[in-house]
Amino acid sequence: MPKIGALAALFRFGAEAVAGSDVPWAPLVAVLAAASMTLGNLAAFHQQDVKRLLAYSAISQVGYLLMPVAVAGRTPLAQPAVLFYLAGYALTNLGAFAVVCALPGLRTLDDYRGAARSHPAPAGALVICLLGLVGTPPTAVFLGKLEVFSAAFDGGYAWLAVVAALNTVASLFSYLRWIAPTLTTGATTAPPPSARRPAATVAYAAAAGSVVLGPAGVPVLDLLDGALAR
Repeated sequence: MPKIGALAALFRFGAEAVAGSDVPWAPLVAVLAAASMTLGNLAAFHQQDVKRLLAYSAISQVGYLLMPVAVAGRTPLAQPAVLFYLAGYALTNLGAFAVVCALPGLRTLDDYRGAARSHPAPAGALVICLLGLVGTPPTAVFLGKLEVFSAAFDGGYAWLAVVAALNTVASLFSYLRWIAPTLTTGATTAPPPSARRPAATVAYAAAAGSVVLGPAGVPVLDLLDGALAR
């Protein structure tokens, strides 16, 4: 919620407070966006602790979220893009963290080896959410990334969209380092997942919501465009 509020405030500041002024707002935010997604990905490459990996992933995702902020007021695509990406990312990230909470005995990537066998439902939700964070179709983040890339191109920041695309490909490595052991055979040391049913339920709902919101994104974006037009 703090991240959503901060990005919404930054977007409004860029679209209204500094619009038309001499303040180099757009270039500054664009550079920050590129730095955030790049440094977040680089830091996640060698992480073994799953919470730290998700934390650095969040830093990287902020870079993508800053892309439409950089072009706020320069293209009508910016506001629907940031709103939809925020919704898709929040849902998907919540699902990934919920799996970590549902299986607290698994703290490192190696601990997740064989999780698909011992805890198939949480592991399935985790794989969906991690692939969603990459931007794999048909998840909500996939459509969200298309929207923020389009906003960057339309706002005159094609170079930022290229940097974001390269970072998206690079981020796949970090997430595959978690997905691969999860889907391989082996034993885990986690306690029975039934003791963590509330967190697991949140994970299932968030993973399902991420998949549903992707195909449903077009009408949702149409509604956002209509609401913003009014």
